[in-house]
Amino acid sequence: MIGKPLPLRDLGFQSTLELMAKMPEVVRICSGEKGTFTLKAIADETTKGIANLVARQKKSVKSRKNVAAFPCRKTRSLPRKANVPVLPVTVKAELQDLLS
Repeated sequence: MIGKPLPLRDLGFQSTLELMAKMPEVVRICSGEKGTFTLKAIADETTKGIANLVARQKKSVKSRKNVAAFPCRKTRSLPRKANVPVLPVTVKAELQDLLS
């Protein structure tokens, strides 16, 4: 969306998944079969209305089959690194804006 890769290394992370794991109030990591993951944005006060509208939408048979094949299960926490910095508030806010 911004035309550049995320500066993961500059922020002290090895992967996007590691970065997302540090923001549980912004995104939920759902594990799937064969080691796949889905990132689900968590609605805040400004996006709660949109989330409610999406939740009330009628789903086609095709999309219901996809959801049933890929339920959101709790993931095991990623291994913690001692030297991983806290994500700066400004970066966290920008990522939350992008996800919403």
